Amino acid sequence: MQPPWQAEAPAQDVGYAPGPGSSRGVSVIDAVKAVFEDPEWKHNVMFAVIFMVIPIAGPIAMAGWFCEAQQRLVRRHPQPIPYIDFSDFGEYLRRGLTVFLVQIVMTIPVLIIVYGFIALAAVGTAGVIAATDEPAIGIAVGGLLGLIALMVMLGVSAFVNAAQTRAELTENFSEALSMGKVFAYGKATFWRVMIKNFAFMFVAVGIVLLGMMLCYVGIYPAAIVLQIAAMRLRFMIYDDYLARGGEPIPVKPAQLLPSEARAQAQGAWAG
Repeated sequence: MQPPWQAEAPAQDVGYAPGPGSSRGVSVIDAVKAVFEDPEWKHNVMFAVIFMVIPIAGPIAMAGWFCEAQQRLVRRHPQPIPYIDFSDFGEYLRRGLTVFLVQIVMTIPVLIIVYGFIALAAVGTAGVIAATDEPAIGIAVGGLLGLIALMVMLGVSAFVNAAQTRAELTENFSEALSMGKVFAYGKATFWRVMIKNFAFMFVAVGIVLLGMMLCYVGIYPAAIVLQIAAMRLRFMIYDDYLARGGEPIPVKPAQLLPSEARAQAQGAWAG
């Protein structure tokens, strides 16, 4: 089913150009609230859950949907969150592959670092307890090492965020992983990403617990809400970066989605 706004989609939908950044700031709560401001949020969350449970292809298509959403947000499109239509699945799958590969490339080193610190914390805790015969000291050392691991993970996330944002906006693998630009963007947004991701962790726990209270079935829509909110948070960070004079990331030329092009053609034929 096509929503009413798609049937009236004008040709200039592909003509919105990236604008200057906004100085409204970055808010985790606003990122979550933005999910529910979408007039089609119930439909999109429900169909995104279906995407999520499709092995391999589903998450890749979700990444493609986020590419379109990020690009529309940057262009100040009046309907920034695309209405999920299964006829666009193949298009999203094609466009999401770059983001999916970039996520893999950037995530593997992070996991190695994090699990390395977890192993160090476990070995350090056991070693201190064995050496001092004081479990409390061992637990304190383990807790300290765990905290350091968390800080490292949050710090590295600034550069993962940089690569993912570049991938979503450019849909180009080499552009997304241009290390000089990734590090420049990661450095410019380092503290903002670190602090906001730390805050987002607490919000995420609350949303997940709420989903678990709904007979565990609510875990799936809760996960989608968190993914959309994380995407909005990435946009807010980029928007704030632009407002502070940051270098714009090249945005892939706009195009109508297959469902929008079909609706536009049908409208022209009916006219």
